[in-house]
Amino acid sequence: MLSKWQIWDFFTNVKRDFLENHEGLLALSTFDPVALKMAKDYLLRGAGGKTVLYKMAPEVTKNWIEEEFQTLSLFGTSDCFFIHQAQDLHADLIETLLNLEVTGRFVILSFESEATGWKKIQKEGKVTSLQLEPPKFWEPNRLLDFVCNYLKLPLSYESKGWILDSLENNLGTFYNAMALLKINHPDAKEICLKEVQELLLFERLDQFGLASLFCRRKPIEFFHKVIQLQGDFEKMKSLFNFMQSHLIKVMDPSYLNQKPRPSTYDKDIQNTAKLWKPKELLAAAQEFNHWEVLSKKKDTRLWTELKQACLRAHGQI
Repeated sequence: MLSKWQIWDFFTNVKRDFLENHEGLLALSTFDPVALKMAKDYLLRGAGGKTVLYKMAPEVTKNWIEEEFQTLSLFGTSDCFFIHQAQDLHADLIETLLNLEVTGRFVILSFESEATGWKKIQKEGKVTSLQLEPPKFWEPNRLLDFVCNYLKLPLSYESKGWILDSLENNLGTFYNAMALLKINHPDAKEICLKEVQELLLFERLDQFGLASLFCRRKPIEFFHKVIQLQGDFEKMKSLFNFMQSHLIKVMDPSYLNQKPRPSTYDKDIQNTAKLWKPKELLAAAQEFNHWEVLSKKKDTRLWTELKQACLRAHGQI
């Protein structure tokens, strides 16, 4: 009853007219507001002209369910419903909805997080469910290509490379940035790097890329990229936390023996583990832990220490 899709597969595998003959409940789970909008628009365009009304979770009460679905009324309708933020529905309302006999129309429960209600629905298996999964963090190229194809935006190869290096690699950021480019260059046959840089600003911290750089023993490049984001303590805290977990995996990559198909991330760990001694990795992890503490405290000494680490990498101190 549950179908899971990456967003680039959803639109080619789920039929546009999916809702035309669907009746009863449908549970929809999305990982991002943009993913929700894209999936909702796609599905409802194929609803066969049915009237779809929208409800927020707080508007869904037992009285409303009874009046709309359980009471014969002279004023009864065949309206369909799209219920936003279904993760906020109380357990008793979820149970009531699951036990409804809805015929001739559909009710979509839109979950924007995998809360208890979503898990309950999957456990009982009574309801058709569609789930859009978030892209893996090593799949930004595929995600960017998907957004460009979706918006029919012709980016040059150099433009794509710059965007991947400069923007946060998530659907919301890519979609908003590509939509801005589309608005400004609606008829372009190809959008070059100069045109992209005129509209978009560098804002990204690529944790996976930075960890790979550091573990490939390229500290100069690593620290130059980190220092570019001076002042953003939240991004630094997240990076230094990630670096510690990454170094632990590099220190002991034996867990990969249990994986039948290593990912790109796994292969990078396997390759870089050969370049380090355990004591070197332990010392680096301790230093990143120290910098994480400074980030949490928003201590400006962090930037001085990072610049000193960069100078050490250059052999200047």
